[in-house]
Amino acid sequence: MQIRRRRARSGAVEPKGWRLTQRIDEGPAVGARAPRFLLGFFQRGSTAVRLRGFCVVRCLSILAVTALLVIVLTVGAFFAALARGPIASDWLAPKIVEALDDLYVHRYQFGISSVAIASTDHGLTFTVNGLAVKSGERTILAAPRAQLSVDPRALLIGRLTPRRLDVLDLELRLELLPDGVVAISAPGADPVAIPLDAPSPAEPAAEAQAAPVIPSLRQAAGALRAVMNFIVDPESPVAAIDKIGVSNARLVIDDRTLDKTIVYDDLTLSFDKIAGARRLRLGATGSTGHVGAEVEAKGGLGERRTLDARLHSLSMEEIALAAGARTLPFDTDAPLSLDLHFALAGDGRVVEASGKFSVGEGFFRLEEPDAEPFMLQELSISGRWDIERRLLAIEPVEIRTSVARLSFKGALTPPAEGTGVVALSFDLARPGAFLPTRHGEAPLVVENAGLTATLDLLAKKYKVERVFLDGPEVHATASLDVDGAQPDGTHLKYAIHATQTPLRSVLRIWPTQVAAPTRMWMDEHITAGVMRSGTLTADLDQQAMTAGRYERPPPDAALRGDFDLDNATLIDAVPGLWPINGMNGHIALTGRTVSFVATSGVMESAPGRRLAITEGVFRAPSLGFDPAPAWIELKLAGGVEAVADILSLKSVAPAASLPMDANQLKGQIEGKLRIDFELGLAAKEEHTRIAVDAETSNLTMERFIGKERLEGAALRLVSDREGLRVTGAGRVFGAPVTLDLRRAAGEKGQAQAQLSLSLDDAARVRAGYGFTGVSGVVGVQVQTRLPIEDSESQFEIDFSKAALDHPLPGVTKPLGKPGRASFTLVKRPDGSALEQLQAEAGPQQFSGVVELGRDGVLRSAKLSQAKLSPGDDMRLEVTRGGDALKLVVRGANIDARPLLRFLSQPAAEQSAAAVAGKPPNSDDFDLDLKSPIVTGHGKQILSNVDLRFERRGGKPRQLSLTGNFGREPFAATLTRHPSGAPQIDLSTSDGGAFLSFLDLYHRMESGALSATLLLNPGRSDGTMRIQDFYLQNEPAIRQLVMQGAARTDDKGAAHFDPDSVKFARVQSAFTWANGRLTMRDAVMSGTEIGLTVDGYIDLARDRIDVSGSFVPAYGLNNLVSNIPVIGFMLAGGQHEGVFAVSFRVSGAFSAPVLTVNPLSVIAPGLLRKVFGVIDGTGTGRLPESAPAPR
Repeated sequence: MQIRRRRARSGAVEPKGWRLTQRIDEGPAVGARAPRFLLGFFQRGSTAVRLRGFCVVRCLSILAVTALLVIVLTVGAFFAALARGPIASDWLAPKIVEALDDLYVHRYQFGISSVAIASTDHGLTFTVNGLAVKSGERTILAAPRAQLSVDPRALLIGRLTPRRLDVLDLELRLELLPDGVVAISAPGADPVAIPLDAPSPAEPAAEAQAAPVIPSLRQAAGALRAVMNFIVDPESPVAAIDKIGVSNARLVIDDRTLDKTIVYDDLTLSFDKIAGARRLRLGATGSTGHVGAEVEAKGGLGERRTLDARLHSLSMEEIALAAGARTLPFDTDAPLSLDLHFALAGDGRVVEASGKFSVGEGFFRLEEPDAEPFMLQELSISGRWDIERRLLAIEPVEIRTSVARLSFKGALTPPAEGTGVVALSFDLARPGAFLPTRHGEAPLVVENAGLTATLDLLAKKYKVERVFLDGPEVHATASLDVDGAQPDGTHLKYAIHATQTPLRSVLRIWPTQVAAPTRMWMDEHITAGVMRSGTLTADLDQQAMTAGRYERPPPDAALRGDFDLDNATLIDAVPGLWPINGMNGHIALTGRTVSFVATSGVMESAPGRRLAITEGVFRAPSLGFDPAPAWIELKLAGGVEAVADILSLKSVAPAASLPMDANQLKGQIEGKLRIDFELGLAAKEEHTRIAVDAETSNLTMERFIGKERLEGAALRLVSDREGLRVTGAGRVFGAPVTLDLRRAAGEKGQAQAQLSLSLDDAARVRAGYGFTGVSGVVGVQVQTRLPIEDSESQFEIDFSKAALDHPLPGVTKPLGKPGRASFTLVKRPDGSALEQLQAEAGPQQFSGVVELGRDGVLRSAKLSQAKLSPGDDMRLEVTRGGDALKLVVRGANIDARPLLRFLSQPAAEQSAAAVAGKPPNSDDFDLDLKSPIVTGHGKQILSNVDLRFERRGGKPRQLSLTGNFGREPFAATLTRHPSGAPQIDLSTSDGGAFLSFLDLYHRMESGALSATLLLNPGRSDGTMRIQDFYLQNEPAIRQLVMQGAARTDDKGAAHFDPDSVKFARVQSAFTWANGRLTMRDAVMSGTEIGLTVDGYIDLARDRIDVSGSFVPAYGLNNLVSNIPVIGFMLAGGQHEGVFAVSFRVSGAFSAPVLTVNPLSVIAPGLLRKVFGVIDGTGTGRLPESAPAPR
């Protein structure tokens, strides 16, 4: 009944049999018809038959239930087993291979090693191991695993229809070989070699030179339609399968040309059909991160179709690989993205085409040695196809980098049918700017810019007719012409022109790789100025462009530039040189040279130190070499301080530094300065050469000699490859000086100088060397290294035009006689030393070493030879102990006459030190002198001399002198007067020898002498007494005797011999001051005659003026003088007589004149005194008496 009702409801007529030729997709309908067939069978039987049929149905139901139970159990067991893991099903391998062969129309041969059934996210899946794909005899793919999903409805009727194929764990290796071949290999697969640049077969010459065919727009549209038909056509190979995928794959690209390996992990590829669309996805993880691509096609044949492609996070390595390019002309790490959109109408016409190319953040650098990299923030180019105008509208082009912010709009006109000329134009969409490259610079605003170009792809000629930039601070145009059809390679021509544009603006728009050395030099050294007019042109062939990539210069004629500059500022022309401002000039450059000729400029090394540049030239004659030679020549006028500053620069000083501090120089200079140096990374400062040729005027140098300065100097300064030379004259210490300074090339620091000075008395006083006893002009020649205070100096002193009058005790020389001294002044940490001292003036000679302290005070001296006279043999050592000098004199023979002459001279009225404003030298000293022979005047010899003398505070403190005149001893000691003044006591048994030794009197023999000498400030007062002596051949005595007494008695017997007169005693008070001996109450008496003397002897002036009385028969004649009153009236005084002769000796001491009053012989004492007053024989010119000594 249920079957009947079901049949009645269906109202359908059952077919007679099964349609075995049905498509696999209609398989379920067959099972639905089977109950109806059986129903008809039962309806046509009888009752018995119905019973029999009922039994059959019952049996069949039992069988069906049993079969169903078996199937359920079997399926349950299958899925239970599947839950535990894949089920090996190798028996399905032939079926799967057959299904794959049918799918790809037997174009490939497939092989499978094993099959397993597994449950995955995609349902029941066949896991295939050892999948191999062959084309002919070559294995093109070998994957360790793959997953195959099939159509479950077809599987019910025993057919395997693949719907999804995923290849797993595939590793693909791609090798780029140096010979241009790409080798593709995988584990278990045969490598495939694909030539990228396969040579074409030999063809006739005419065909070989045929121009390449440029695809037209029609051809491009046809290619687009073919791609879309391939994707959406149901009959295409990709339409037969729902999904093809590659998972967990690995791609290794080994670029042998660059010795670089690129690895992509987690490579996934999927092709899906989703909601009427075809979608292809590709993703992988490379060295730059994750990259991906997606292509989606929609629509069907005869309908509107669209194609969208999106690529993101691509690197230039991947683009170069996809394009088949091994190298690119630039490098960047910025991520690249590309979006494309195409739409076709139902008839195949292209109705929409647009795209956008964008670059993310990263660096960008051209593969040019001189191109500077810069940072990209954003670069995007959007375009759309304009159907009506048949051109590609490019808008906008956004450029955001570390050097520029620009936005353009433009258009690209594709080539017409049969031609290859592409027209391109761009205009600035809105005002932009070039960003500052240095701190403090303002952006360079561009208000208007544009480009027009034509690209002839067939002729390989690319021409940029005009590029222009215009703004408040930039006015520039350019053109470019590239000819790639020349037999010798590509030719490049360009021209750049700018007017009234600041130099910094020119450099900011000047590409760094164009004339790179020149641009780099200008960028580093020209910081300001205006380019009044400038043009740069180039004509480069392939060889020149290739040379540029290797930093070699182009041919000289290939590049030409001319630039006129106004008010430019040049810095660091050599390292450290001060800016040169206000420069006007012209720059000219060629492929291998650059020059800058300036007509004006000013340089200021410090406030007030200015140099005017009346002419300047910079030239680099050989660009392209590293290092490249260059030189600067400046004609300067201004302060010498600025030139000295230049020569003191760290980069210049090794070649031409001055040996003095620039701050010590003042004056004017005019001359030329040339600096030869090197440019480039390999430049070395030690190769810098300086040449100076200049003349100074009114030059002043502080601390030229000590604290004294050089004034009013006119010098010629020359510095070149031979070294430094300075010659000229000036004034120092108020005296003229000539200077000859030299320093050899390559030497550093101090320079050898020779100074010649002529120092008169005033100059010596000013120099602090105004010694007493030196008069006239002293010539000084100094050979030293400047500055003098820091070096060893050789001194040569010429005294020929000077007179020496005891500047040192005993040293004398008349004017005009030769005299010289030489020594080496050596600076030491604690002072200085006069080494190799040699001095001579006639017979006087000295040699040894003198050491001075830091303040110039004598510290020690050691004279190995000291001669005041030809026969001297004396050595002198001086050391300073505390505040006193210790002098030790040792000699075998010492001539004391020069010292005695010094002691006989009067003291100077005012010492040179006092004139110079310095206190007189009052050094305390101790003298220790020993000599077996000391020679004095009159051939007298003081033997075995031992002298010890001490002076403190300018006063003698101790004196001890012993010696012998022959056998007679001599002694001098220092004692104290009751007044506290020092007093010298002298004693000797040979007073005549002592007086002759001192050159006081030479006609005395013998005599016991004792004397005291009171040392007072400025004078010495004393008394002297001599007993028992003879006067030999004294003319005065002889003349007096002749005037006053007969030498014989009445019988003719001689009373005495006037040529040898014996005296019993002589005594006198005297004063010694300034070389003058004044005698008071001097008495000389003997048995025969007596004398009284008053007056003076001026040894310094060679004068004598003494007077007195000559008393004959002194023993008898003097008796009356002792009677009070009567004695004075008759004798004239205590030591005179009744009869006497008044006399006076005056005139030159060396030739005295004796005057006698003959009337005095007959006049008694008092009357004789009166006559003496009248004729002057009785008075002497006596100074004021001094206190009598003890």
